[in-house]
Amino acid sequence: MRRFIFLVGIALFYLGCEDVIEVEVPSSEPRLSIDANFNLFTQETPLRFEGGVRLTLSSDFFEDGVPLVNDATVIITDLGSGIEYPLLYDGTTEYYRPENPAVLGNFDTEYELTIIYDSETYRGVTSFIPVAPINEVRQGTNTLFDGDETEVIVEFTDDGSRDDYYLYDFGFDIFRPLEDRFFQGEDFVFSSFYDSDDVQPGDTVTIKAYGISAQYYTYFELVIEQAGEGGGPFQSVPATTRGNMINTTNFDNYPLGYFLISEADEFELVIE
Repeated sequence: MRRFIFLVGIALFYLGCEDVIEVEVPSSEPRLSIDANFNLFTQETPLRFEGGVRLTLSSDFFEDGVPLVNDATVIITDLGSGIEYPLLYDGTTEYYRPENPAVLGNFDTEYELTIIYDSETYRGVTSFIPVAPINEVRQGTNTLFDGDETEVIVEFTDDGSRDDYYLYDFGFDIFRPLEDRFFQGEDFVFSSFYDSDDVQPGDTVTIKAYGISAQYYTYFELVIEQAGEGGGPFQSVPATTRGNMINTTNFDNYPLGYFLISEADEFELVIE
């Protein structure tokens, strides 16, 4: 157990005193945290992708910094063909990435992610999740509480042939998960707002849409709930959030994080 000391000043009548309160916070063994998001921009030639596999170790609540893992063996396997593709660590981006993004371009197969670290093997399986393209992004005139926010209005057409789940990324740690339960196969329009401290006239903002699974939709909402309003879900995974990766060597030493391959689309808007 680690002890952390908080100094609390208490004013009592005319006297000032300082009480020492000791709070015991249980230490926990670090777990492997797996941020494995591949976002494929399929409307671009050649195929472009963002993301990769970022590995860190979970830390105690009061510890500063997140320890990176850069010495793991990371492999993606196309389960349709059985071909394995090693992922190489890039110290600049802190991601493990394939040399050729085209290895993820088989949209009709399942992919398995294998990570070998500290003599233990972690595995997860996913498939390509499509997304409806963004039809339009335009600037609105509505505001929120302060009256100086900037509204952006997004429009897309849902695919009525399937159940879709979306994750919209507006930058500045602004995310909007959506499910098409109430607009199946229809045009959908919604707004998001930028704070005046983040966006000024003349700035260019980029709005990105990702296709996600129903399981990831639930996972994402748990991450946001545990992370609170002050941080994005891709900065660090809260210490109790489990995803679709398992430890096949030691089941009790389960990892945190998620493996996801998403179709992505983006739209840029110059703020007036």
